[in-house]
Amino acid sequence: MQIIPHTDPEFENLIPPLSEDERKQLEENILASGKCRDAIILWGGIVIDGHNRYEICKRHGIEFEVKEMGFESRKEAKLWILKNQLGRRNLTDAMKIELALVKAEMLREKARKNQVRVGGDKVGQGALSTKSSPHVDESLDVQKVLVAEAGVGAGTFQRYMQIKESGSRELLEKVQKGRLKIGTAHRMLTKEIIKQLRQADKMYAFIAENMPIANNPEASQSICDRLAGLSKQLHNLQEKYERAESTC
Repeated sequence: MQIIPHTDPEFENLIPPLSEDERKQLEENILASGKCRDAIILWGGIVIDGHNRYEICKRHGIEFEVKEMGFESRKEAKLWILKNQLGRRNLTDAMKIELALVKAEMLREKARKNQVRVGGDKVGQGALSTKSSPHVDESLDVQKVLVAEAGVGAGTFQRYMQIKESGSRELLEKVQKGRLKIGTAHRMLTKEIIKQLRQADKMYAFIAENMPIANNPEASQSICDRLAGLSKQLHNLQEKYERAESTC
């Protein structure tokens, strides 16, 4: 029985898209040779590698070979996709880090389910253990594992995570699509944070100077204390970003 390939959005979204130039070059190569050099990889008929080749061949009526992989579950198939993508050289550092983060989360989920399953068996025997499974040992240095998995420097990883956690969606998107390098985007973010800190300092100084302490000293002092605490937090944040900026 002939296998008819089909795509799955959940799998396809795990794969960073080709740039316009990369996709154009791939299509020209396939049309020039009149065939697809590499097989389309499937799992249960679902395309897990070769989405662009499959689309191009299908659109132009070009024959292609398929190779079926065997996995026990969708999660196993996802892990294969992520590992396969991490081995490719055309990925930006941001893409590598994102893939490593997705893979790590999937492995943590798998470990949690294993722990629940093992714990459930012990409950049935009347001997529930409070110790964590070795698969979910949170004492491990997660950042080092992710850095090694993504194949980037620790400083690059730290700067990217700060961009990701900053809430600047526009800046993050530019980094993920390769329009900005992580270092450049982080410097832009650091400058913006310093600008906001200076504005916060001016606001703090104005409020502290004009606080009507005589009317309600206790309430006014409480507000001043909170403002001082906020100022300290903001400056700690500034130091954090500046340290990441200076990390090689």
